[in-house]
Amino acid sequence: MEAFGPNEVVMLLRTVIVVCLLSVLPCGAVLAQSPNITVPLIVEKGSTLQVVLTEKLHYKENEPVRALVAEPVYAFDREVIPQGAEVLGRIKDFKKSSRWKRVLSMVAGDFSPSRDPQIEFKALVLQDGVRIPIETTVQSGAGKLVRFDDGQASEDDIRPKALEITDPEKNRFKDFMWRLSPYRPQSLPTGAHLQITLQSSLDFGFALFDLAALDAIGSQPAAGAIAAARITTALNSKTVREGDEFSAILTRPLFAADGKLIFPEGSRLQGEVMDVRRAKFWHRNGALMLEFKSIELPELMASAATPPIDVEGHLLGVQTSRSMKNVRIDKDGEARIQGSIKRFIAPAYSVFKARTKFNNEADPLDHALLGAERSWVTKRIIGGDSGFGLTGSVAGAMIPTVGIGLGLYGAGRSVYSSFIGRGQEIQLPVNTLIEIRLESPK
Repeated sequence: MEAFGPNEVVMLLRTVIVVCLLSVLPCGAVLAQSPNITVPLIVEKGSTLQVVLTEKLHYKENEPVRALVAEPVYAFDREVIPQGAEVLGRIKDFKKSSRWKRVLSMVAGDFSPSRDPQIEFKALVLQDGVRIPIETTVQSGAGKLVRFDDGQASEDDIRPKALEITDPEKNRFKDFMWRLSPYRPQSLPTGAHLQITLQSSLDFGFALFDLAALDAIGSQPAAGAIAAARITTALNSKTVREGDEFSAILTRPLFAADGKLIFPEGSRLQGEVMDVRRAKFWHRNGALMLEFKSIELPELMASAATPPIDVEGHLLGVQTSRSMKNVRIDKDGEARIQGSIKRFIAPAYSVFKARTKFNNEADPLDHALLGAERSWVTKRIIGGDSGFGLTGSVAGAMIPTVGIGLGLYGAGRSVYSSFIGRGQEIQLPVNTLIEIRLESPK
């Protein structure tokens, strides 16, 4: 049998204590004998931290990584990791692309090294200087929270503003030109967002409560209350069906109007997919409508005396990834992808370029290289390409028949992907942050 370490023993004892104490909450005679209880403050394994880089991160092995916590982290009823706490780590390795993918990138004119940095954060430094060791996995490209805004703000809508960091020395023109270059140094900019997932729990000690402060636990949330949570069931408009159930976990405690705790961090929400539309041909994007049906106390606190509370919750906000940056939430809580005007520009340009190829004459190599570079830069700005990059542009300029073929192929490909092909699916992976507006069930 595997032996428990000192930390595991402490965590187990604290769990036993809180279960025993909370199990007697409904019992008035026992409460009279025990006016106070203690509750462990633990950020559980699997919880996430949103962080933002404070320095430009160059892609070098063992390169130090410094970031600040962008949004506060809670345990039970209180903030235990404040916004602005520092996390320290390094690049431990790189996940390299396959050789075939590198060949295709070079054919398309991109000669930059294709490496995905594997970042590990090893320490959390609180603002009072306390240093806490952590074990993590890191997801790059974590986006901001997109919210539906009906213009009717209330006290329940007051949420901590996410920390944003800008680089005072950032040169937008220089960065723009680097992005157009066939070869560019690999890095993450200052202010880039990352999502950290804890691989071990963090213990922040105990909190002492007067039992009167906890007598509202498990009661009905006020209509219009805003709940912050993270999804624990992956959702994809391509694979889910209407009626499918899913779950989420509160990342911020819920309080009553008088300030008493109703549901602590870690409480569980259950929901149902009310409507789903798969992405279809003719560039019709997918959509998801979710409804939350119930909320209950964390598993270690739940008992027959505190059953799940029925609620009616609708999606108010969702964290977007880089590929889902055009997600929008409507007034009914439906998540959908808003089309971009850019998809009309790229096909128009591709068709125009294809027409000009019919009148071209063969160019010498130097003219072909110059023209190919100009054409490649333009395509990088507005989108749309045959897929053969600089190599195809040079060959097409030097051999007119090749240019005509590639021009027609590029125009057809651009028109197909922008108008005829399948649209984009809604994808909400595990640990996606969401916000929910809760209402009393009808």
